[in-house]
Amino acid sequence: MSEPRRQRVHPMTVAGDDRGVHEAPRETPVRRRVEVLVAGGGPAGVGAALAAAREGARTLLVERHGMLGGMWTAGLVNPFFESHRNGWLVSELVERLRARGAWRQWRFAYTFDPEAMKAELEAMMQQAGVELLYHTLCVDTVVEGGTARGAIIESKAGREAVLADVVVDCTGDGDVAARAGAPFELGRLADGLVQPMTLMFEIEGAAGYDQPSARELYDKMAEVLARRGLGYVLRFERVDYAPWIITLPGGASAVQLTHVYRLNPLDPADLTAGTLDARRQAAEAVEILRHVPGLEGARLARTAEHIGVRETRRILGRYQLWLEDLVAGRTFGDGVATCGFGVDIHDPAPGSGIKPSRGVAIKPYEIPYRCLVPREVEGMLVAGRCLSGTHEAQASYRVTGTCLATGQAAGLAAAWAVGQGVAPAAVEGKELREALRARGVRMIEDERDA
Repeated sequence: MSEPRRQRVHPMTVAGDDRGVHEAPRETPVRRRVEVLVAGGGPAGVGAALAAAREGARTLLVERHGMLGGMWTAGLVNPFFESHRNGWLVSELVERLRARGAWRQWRFAYTFDPEAMKAELEAMMQQAGVELLYHTLCVDTVVEGGTARGAIIESKAGREAVLADVVVDCTGDGDVAARAGAPFELGRLADGLVQPMTLMFEIEGAAGYDQPSARELYDKMAEVLARRGLGYVLRFERVDYAPWIITLPGGASAVQLTHVYRLNPLDPADLTAGTLDARRQAAEAVEILRHVPGLEGARLARTAEHIGVRETRRILGRYQLWLEDLVAGRTFGDGVATCGFGVDIHDPAPGSGIKPSRGVAIKPYEIPYRCLVPREVEGMLVAGRCLSGTHEAQASYRVTGTCLATGQAAGLAAAWAVGQGVAPAAVEGKELREALRARGVRMIEDERDA
């Protein structure tokens, strides 16, 4: 009879007052050594990994879910906002979705099939030679002498390390940059509260439903509750950003409706509570919608695997994007991405007396490379909604098309840093801007000249 297998046990002791666990020093095995490590496989992460690999860098992407796409796929977030800007990988992805019939226009934006999105992103990664590691979390950052050298990962294989020349944080929450010691802001400055989370869900039986506005549908739902006494309440105010029934390719509809307030998405207990509450809201909402004329056949098809997080850490970079930059439609010599999406602040705490800056008139603006370069830590870049900006500015650039655009810029810069043997902060932003334009990225001056 063969001997049973045994896992090596790491010595630990529990403090007498139960306030901590003392771990003995240990050596963490190195799983991989790469040139560019991308943490997170959402819109920013796929852009960063593809750009780096296509530029010749040996690239590994670490993702906690068993799929790519992040909020697109695990979060069921539709529409694909800012899909018409920034070019290169943004345009390529749109064309691939369109070619397989997984893309359609909805009102002022475009929607996609989440399953097709998963397949296309994986195909693009394989073609580019990106190495993927699913079901894995980046739990710490390897920092030596103020420079990020990789990340500590945890998975079914245990605790391991990945070493890299450049680390690109595309976690959305800025986990890797924060654990490297990069300074950050969290929430609005007045009270530290972040925008509410939303669990997206999909329904069937609503194809062809023409919704004039969010407020009109809200009124119809409120009328149903008053008339039929279903015992539910609407957990959000009468606003212009919810509820929306969003038609997808193939006939299903995504629904933006649920909101959970005053929770911290960086706390797993709050994430759990928010998810449970929002999933109940989704089921209740479908029961209400079934009594709205034109939606009698609505049926809950699925809820998202991960609740949608609009805002957590904003890593402070060599430049911080302000609301004034958006209002002015500011351009930058090192601008690497553009955005024209409005300041979409979902009130973090209705009734608090603090009026959000939602609806402020802005012009299309650029995001400078310096917003992707964290302060105080070398060897690292950030992309996506955690890049350097204020609470108000982040409410605009957090949309998925812009996240992908900042990711492709970060990935190209990371590969250049590796190739030139320099820190990402030393990459010349003006040259990066021109290289992105050569790949089809449109900056504000290009839009004005068109």
